[in-house]
Amino acid sequence: MPRVPVHLLLLFLVLLQTVHAAPNGQQLYQQHCSVCHNDNGMGGIGLPLSGTKVEYFPRSYLFKTIRHGRPGRVMPAFEALSDAQVSAIVDHVLGWRANPQEISFDPQPVSGDAARGKALFARHCADCHGAEGGSEGLGTGVTLSRKRKFDVIPPALNNPGFLASASDAWVRHTIVQGRPGTSMPSQQDLAISDQQVDDIVAHIRGFADAAPQQSELADNSPTLVFDSPYDFITTVNNLKQSLQGLNFRYFPDRYLEMGLAADDLINRKQLSLRFCNFQELYQVINIDPRLGVVLPCRVTVVETADGTVKIYAMNMQMVSKLYNNTQLEQSAQQMHEAILELIEEATL
Repeated sequence: MPRVPVHLLLLFLVLLQTVHAAPNGQQLYQQHCSVCHNDNGMGGIGLPLSGTKVEYFPRSYLFKTIRHGRPGRVMPAFEALSDAQVSAIVDHVLGWRANPQEISFDPQPVSGDAARGKALFARHCADCHGAEGGSEGLGTGVTLSRKRKFDVIPPALNNPGFLASASDAWVRHTIVQGRPGTSMPSQQDLAISDQQVDDIVAHIRGFADAAPQQSELADNSPTLVFDSPYDFITTVNNLKQSLQGLNFRYFPDRYLEMGLAADDLINRKQLSLRFCNFQELYQVINIDPRLGVVLPCRVTVVETADGTVKIYAMNMQMVSKLYNNTQLEQSAQQMHEAILELIEEATL
């Protein structure tokens, strides 16, 4: 049998070691998480993860949160990452805790009366978490520039991602101990018995029966698409007239490929019309500045290869729901209706 050259053996061993090397949690966090949660976990588009924010998060909760995400919200599900990669990210995040002691909870369901828990939840929890567990109140994790009810809006307890990540025992522990430094009170503050805590947990677990499935959430597209009965130029002119009539400030024309292609290669039949009502713009950003990433409003007119003219707009009604802020959803609904009125007027 011919001998394998030594340099090939060494190369094989190096490649084998690389394949089986433990994932780097810091690098994975930077790649997948920092854009929303900040490099040091201080939060931004996503919630804060550093210091006391994850002090009481069990490893299993963080692991499942990364794996399942929060369907219908801004937190995605990282289904393509391996278990080892998710674990490495969890290790990195847990490294920010002031108290490095590992905590774990019994995965068995809590035995409680959901019917009694419903009344208790309405009395003690709904003011912050919403009557149906969807979260209520004013707040965001990214600014202290205005008066608000919460620094960080309480979690939506009826979200299927939360319900898949949080064990009954951990939810119970959170109610019993509260969350220091937040508006979450303890069992002692609420003056409720151990059995009543179990009843509340049973009611929260019951939200799973009414939680929307992923397929239902996916049906609501972030993009609105309309057919125009007019040619490209007429459609653009109609939209500009409608913008003026609806009191919108109109910004200079911007072709869709500007900055992405040389000027002589830009498709002149793909035009974005950017506009806003400054009063509404300031109102929305004041409620939640994270929505600034999709403002000002815009509609894009595109003439396809077969001569059909289409109008595209962001579905503000759907996008606002990603941020878990009920006040923002109300303002976004007004913007959504204004965009529909604009397009309807331009395509009559």
